[in-house]
Parts: sequence; C-alpha cells; structure tokens
Amino acid sequence: MIIHLQYFKKVRLTIYYFNIIDIIAYVLPIYTSIYWLQTSNKNSDYLIQLLSFSCLFLDIKFLLFFRAFEYFGIYFAIIISVGKKIFSFLIVLFIIVISFAHAFYILLSPKSEFSLEEHINNKDPNDPWNLVPSYNQVIDNDGNINSNPFMIQTPDKNTNMFIDIKTSLFAMYLFLTGMFF
Repeated sequence: MIIHLQYFKKVRLTIYYFNIIDIIAYVLPIYTSIYWLQTSNKNSDYLIQLLSFSCLFLDIKFLLFFRAFEYFGIYFAIIISVGKKIFSFLIVLFIIVISFAHAFYILLSPKSEFSLEEHINNKDPNDPWNLVPSYNQVIDNDGNINSNPFMIQTPDKNTNMFIDIKTSLFAMYLFLTGMFF
C-alpha cells in the first residue's frame, strides 16, 4: 500500500482504475475488520454491507492478478476497450432514464399528505390508499352493492413507486428492463 501511495505522489494525480481498486481492496478490509472487532452487534446491516463490499473488492483484486498472464490479459484488454466504446452510450441512456424518472415523479407523486398506516379519504388519484384493491360487500340477492368498501388491502412503500425520486429511478430501471408493464 505504501508503494501505491508513493506512486501517486510521483505521478501527480494520474490515477488508474486498477490502482484505485487496489487501494480499496487494501483499506476497506482493514477498516471492516477494525469495525467488526469494536462493535457489539455482529448482525448489523452496516457490518454486513462492509463485509460484502470487502469480499467484492478482494475478489476483483484476485481477478486482476491474472492480467499479468498473456492468456487472461487479452480478455481484460477486450473488456476495457468495449467499456470505453459504450461509455458515451451509457451516459445518454442514464440521462434518458433520469429524465423519465423525473417526469413520472412529477406526474404520479401524491399531491396531498398521506400515511401508510392510517386511511385518509381524499380525492388524490395517486394516494397509495386509492391505488390498492378494495372489495365491496353484496348486500342482497338483487346484486345491490354497499358503497362502503368491505376490505381494503393495506398499501406499502411499493404501491406507488413514484412517491420518492429514488424509487422512481428504480421504477424506470424496472420499466427499461421489462419487469413492469
């Protein structure tokens, strides 16, 4: 790690992606192990995320050892050249997804205050309580339907995914991949 830091001093802010991955692969597991030894809750979400990212970067570091061999190095060169070619396309695609997510967030976000725990009668068509299925009770054999709903499904945070800008970005990703219709 000291060699990498000395290298950064000599090159003056010329940072290569492999060197960034190397530094993260050294520093993140050290930080994770120190945090793991000092915490009392071994099942915290933060610790699990740190462990998973540490393993990810260590696995990538292991794969990068193979770039020294000619047989594997050619595949790394192909992956990097393809990545450079499609980078501009991915930027344009990302801008399009953000644009649609922002437009649908403005269009489909609830306009009035709501609570997911308590049903409030309002006329907002994007209120999660108005989007969930409701079932009415048939009163008699003539087919007269009571106007008050008998059962209403309780909404959750995914009932209207355009409540928050982050979930609207995720919804646009799902639309793009074809998981929502």
